[in-house]
Amino acid sequence: MRTIALINQKGGCGKTTCSLNLAACLAHIGQRTLLVDMDPQGHCAVGLAVPDAQISTSIYDVLRQPGGTTTIKDITWQIAGNFDLAPSGIGLAALETELHDVPGRQDRLADALHRVAQDYDYCIIDCPPNVGLLTFNAMRACQEVVIPVETGYFSLHGLARQLELIDALRKQCNQEIRVRILATLYDIRTKLAREVLAELREQFSALLMEATINFNTKLKEAASFGQPITEYDPASKGFKDFLKLAKELMGPAPRLTLDLSDYITGTRDAVVTEPEAQTVALAPAVEEPARPVVAIQQRARNLGQQAVDLKESAQRQLGLTVAKVNATTQDKLDEFYGVRQLPEGVLFVVHCPQARNVALAGDFNQWTPDRTRMVTNGDPGTFKALVPMNPGRYRYRLVIDGQWQTDPHNTACEPNEYGEFNSVLEVV
Repeated sequence: MRTIALINQKGGCGKTTCSLNLAACLAHIGQRTLLVDMDPQGHCAVGLAVPDAQISTSIYDVLRQPGGTTTIKDITWQIAGNFDLAPSGIGLAALETELHDVPGRQDRLADALHRVAQDYDYCIIDCPPNVGLLTFNAMRACQEVVIPVETGYFSLHGLARQLELIDALRKQCNQEIRVRILATLYDIRTKLAREVLAELREQFSALLMEATINFNTKLKEAASFGQPITEYDPASKGFKDFLKLAKELMGPAPRLTLDLSDYITGTRDAVVTEPEAQTVALAPAVEEPARPVVAIQQRARNLGQQAVDLKESAQRQLGLTVAKVNATTQDKLDEFYGVRQLPEGVLFVVHCPQARNVALAGDFNQWTPDRTRMVTNGDPGTFKALVPMNPGRYRYRLVIDGQWQTDPHNTACEPNEYGEFNSVLEVV
C-alpha cells in the first residue's frame, strides 16, 4: 500500500478538498483507496456526507488502544466503489494529552495501517493544520508528502518554514520521504496568481508537481452537497485537475535525489542522479529564510504596490467628489448593517432584499443554522438577530436560502478548510 500524507500547517490551502477528491479520483480509476482523516475537525466526513451523529467509532478509537479490538476495518465507511473513509472526531484532539510519555505513541497510525496494507492500493492521509502528535504519526506512516500551496502571497510566505518543519519531522522519524509541492486554488484571471505560479515553477521546479488545482466553484458546490467531484460533476475542470493529479502520483517516483536545504537556503540547484535514486534526502534546516521564497514575497509586494498605485491614480482622475459620495454611502451602510456589540449581546444585521430565509451558523451555536434564525421585524430585506455571547473570538457564516457565505458587511474574515472564508468577530 502506498501512503501519501497531505501536510500544511497553514489553513485555507484546500488541503481537505485535495485529500478527499484525490482519494475519489484514485478510486475512480480502479485503485483501492483509503482516506484517513487525522484532523479532529472531521471535515472529510462532512465533505462526503457521512452523518456525524452516526459515527460511533473513529480513527481516535484505533489510535488510543494499539493492538486492541478496534481496527481500521471496524471504523471505515464505504463512500463509493474502491473508496473507504476512516473518519475523525473531536476526541482526536485529546489524543496527544492522553498518550503523553507513552512509548511508541508516534507509531500508532503506521501500525494500524500495516494491518490493512493488503486491502488497499493507496492510502491518503488528511493532516491537521498544526504540528503535533497527529502530524508526526502521519509522517511515520507515509512514504510521500504532498504540500498543498495556495497560489497567494500568505501561503508562499510560509513555504520555506513548511519545508524546514518537514525536515525536522523527517529527522525525528529517521526515514526518507519524498516531498512534492502542489499548487492549489489557482485563479488564472489574477496577475498575482500567475506570477506566483511562475515563481514556483522557476524556484521549486524539481519539487513542484505538474498538476495544478485550479479555482473551481464546482469543487465548493460538491463539498456543500457532500459529494466528491467524481460524483458531483465528472465533466468539470475540477474533476480533470484531480484526475491529472491522481495519474501523476501513480506514475514513476521522482528521479531526483533532492537536498531540501537547496530550497530552504536557495544556495544551489538540485542535482540529477541515476534513475534508481527515488528518494528525497532531506537536509538539516537552517535559520536563513529561503531566498526563492523571499523573491516571491518581493514580487507579491511589488504587485500589491502596483494595485495601490493604480487605485490612487484612478481616484485622482475621478476627483474627490466620487470618493466623498462613496464614503457617505458606506457610512450609511455601516450605520445600519453589520455586527455590533450591545449590552445584551451581539447584534447581527444583514441586508438581503431577495432572501426568504437567513440564519447564522458559527462557533456560538455549534455551526447549526436552525438554532439562530434571523428575522425581518417588519423591515423587508433587512434581517436581524441578537445573540448573547461571552467574551472571546468567534467564527461564523451567513446561511441565505440554504447557501453558506461570508457576511458582506464584516471585513474581518479568515480562510477555512473548504477554500472559502469565515467571518470573524471579537466580543469583549
